[in-house]
Amino acid sequence: MEDANAGEEQADHRRPFAFRDGPDPRSRPKDDGHGRIIMRKWTLLLAGTALLPAGAWAQDAAPPSDPVTATAASDDSAVGEIIVTGQKTSERLSRAPIAISVVSQDSLTRQGVDSASALATTVPNLQLSANGFAVRGIGSNNSFSGYSTVATQIDGIYEPSAQALSFGLYDLGAVEVLRGPQGTVYGRNATAGVVNINTADPRRTRGVTADLQIGRFNEVRARAAVDLPVSDAWRLRFAAYRQVDDGVDDNFGARHGYGKTDQSGLRVTSLLDVGPVTWRLSLNYGRNEGTVPASYLTSINTYPQGNLAAGTFGPRQVIETDALNVGQAAVRDNRMDLEYYSARSRLGWQVADGLSLTYLAGYTLLKNDGIDAATGVFSQESIDRRTESWSHEVNVNYDRGILNLVLGGFLYQDRQPSGTRLLHAGDTAPAPFNTVYNLIGAKIAGTGTGISTISGVDVVTSYRGQGTKSQAVFGQGTLEILPGLKLIGGIRSTWEQVNARNIELVCPGDTIDRQNITPTTCPGIPFVFALSNDTNRPEAKFDNISWKVGANYEVSPTTLVYATVSTGFRGGGLEASGNAPQFRQYRPETVTNYEAGVRTTLMDGKLYLSATGFNMEYKDLQVSSIVLNPLTNQVSAVTTNAATARLRGIELEASLRPTPRDRIGGYVSYLDARIKSFPTASDNLNSASGNYNAFAPAFGFRPLPANLILDASGNRLANAPKWSGRFSYAHTFDLSSGGRVIPSVDFYAQSPTYSDVQNYAQSRRDAYTKTDLNLRFEDADDRYSITAFVNNVEDSRVPNTLVTVWSSTTANYDPPRTYGVRLGMNLR
Repeated sequence: MEDANAGEEQADHRRPFAFRDGPDPRSRPKDDGHGRIIMRKWTLLLAGTALLPAGAWAQDAAPPSDPVTATAASDDSAVGEIIVTGQKTSERLSRAPIAISVVSQDSLTRQGVDSASALATTVPNLQLSANGFAVRGIGSNNSFSGYSTVATQIDGIYEPSAQALSFGLYDLGAVEVLRGPQGTVYGRNATAGVVNINTADPRRTRGVTADLQIGRFNEVRARAAVDLPVSDAWRLRFAAYRQVDDGVDDNFGARHGYGKTDQSGLRVTSLLDVGPVTWRLSLNYGRNEGTVPASYLTSINTYPQGNLAAGTFGPRQVIETDALNVGQAAVRDNRMDLEYYSARSRLGWQVADGLSLTYLAGYTLLKNDGIDAATGVFSQESIDRRTESWSHEVNVNYDRGILNLVLGGFLYQDRQPSGTRLLHAGDTAPAPFNTVYNLIGAKIAGTGTGISTISGVDVVTSYRGQGTKSQAVFGQGTLEILPGLKLIGGIRSTWEQVNARNIELVCPGDTIDRQNITPTTCPGIPFVFALSNDTNRPEAKFDNISWKVGANYEVSPTTLVYATVSTGFRGGGLEASGNAPQFRQYRPETVTNYEAGVRTTLMDGKLYLSATGFNMEYKDLQVSSIVLNPLTNQVSAVTTNAATARLRGIELEASLRPTPRDRIGGYVSYLDARIKSFPTASDNLNSASGNYNAFAPAFGFRPLPANLILDASGNRLANAPKWSGRFSYAHTFDLSSGGRVIPSVDFYAQSPTYSDVQNYAQSRRDAYTKTDLNLRFEDADDRYSITAFVNNVEDSRVPNTLVTVWSSTTANYDPPRTYGVRLGMNLR
């Protein structure tokens, strides 16, 4: 078999594209009701068969030391039992009183999960956002909004940087996804949920697993893992991967094609097991020299009756298009340059029967010296920028008789001690207001209904230790008060200190590059637009107490019901003191979640079912907004606090193994995620830019309405499809030669969503479906395999980001149809 512990198979990079080897479908699908019909049909099919996550399928047996494993069932027709540690105590998935899903080794392999984007949609309500994952519609719509609301843990260590997720996921054991606030055992920045990524443990036997994949767009991916048991007590595992392709976008004048993959990684894992003490140490290195995605225009705005002299818009005309973003062809440098180092340690001591002590420690270093974004109007690059993080956690776990209890303490710090971010913030104007930009010397002069652009400003941010410290103590446990009836309780107290120690310089646009950059002066110009020095700025302090109460009851040996109320919070933060006063700091967000669920195993273990209902109430929800900075007349992305939001829904999951040769799984999710009250949301679509209003009076024109607000109360949250579902099926055909052929299908569908809380029509994503097909051959000894695959059979052109302003809406896209072949080897 292919690397059963690897946990990822085919590439799915989620990049926008311009076809290199076929016709370029430039027309977006219109929502004429057909998308809603598709969703209704598939919702009825999925609900009718009660099929849920492929992640709950049985897995191959794993070493006993692996903290997240599935135990293979003795009956080949049973789905098997999965052991999870999502609440920092080992428990069976079917008895976990929490909304948790597991993407098992089997599912990771079959679905080709080798990136964060490929992991999205594998379980209910898991999507991508601009700075990490989104769960149940809670996620960021830009990458400048601080920490993700979904905490990512790798081997039990919190990973603060969303850019770390751009590296390939390889040699995985399993992935746990916890939905809803995890404020007690995980604390800060877990208001929406937690994604636990667990890498593979060293095995007890010597062996080599490897695969080679060749696919569309000249993709070549090689992975290998070597297990070297030094002794009965000490085991080592070496894992590496290398992946390259040409990218699914052309270069359009840049040095490299857009969306290109050029990644490599190496991991060394040591597992020492000496009596009651175990020590797992993982050392990791990653390199990403790919390229950023290209940006496209999905629509442009024009104002046929716009009156420059009177300063009025008149009716807006929206022209749908699918052209390259204005200015994108002028970009020359699009290459990323990321290096990643990490050390993650887990030291465990079995003190006595039912009593254990665990010490978790981690260190990460992310180096960034490349391009972060390049749209032709806006670009960002990092110069020798470093981000470091440390964490320490001590857990005491007691599990005897009627009491299960985990107590712990947590200490964490991240900072950016050095480096520079260079932001080129251009600006756009639609017709006929593009006349002003053309008169002052537009960078790109639009004619007719075309958009004009100017350079805007350059913003230089020099880092001097910006970061966060966090300390917490926590406890959570269950107490069985009657046979089968357990009470659940937990509490966590957190103290945080946040600083914004940096220097921010604002200069005229396109005057600064890597060669002449300085932290405080504009090259060749005797003045600056703005300069803020926050190196001695006082830190902001936040504290919070999160709690959880509930109960679960074993109705029968195979059925559990539970109900909980839990809270969580996302830390507040500081923004540049050069912003307008109201945008220099934002408050923590808090959430209260009311949840009930049932877990059951039926048909002698052949069917696993899970149903979860929830209602989440948010206060001070942190929302990313684009606002006008009156000090520079430029728009900038900031984080603000909305008033309240409410999320409620139902998540159904199931796994079915009707015969030893058939595996069926899937989920259906209904989500109603809305802003309850946000009367002061920024109205980016109907507000003219500050640059236009600054220059227009020089030509006798009146300013246009700018920096407007709108009432977003009642609007849907971004990245929150009302309906979504997945269906998976695999069948094994035994060959007379002793080998096996296993065809499988994974089908995903979701209803329309919005990319912002303003719910602009232009930022609406249509409903879509995505089908992946696999055909796999395994030899009789499970030593060799060959797999042919096709991903995104429909060739759906799905935007993963949509940004709407007064001139246009821009987008990046998920990959088109990809296909290839993969050769696997497993020698033991």
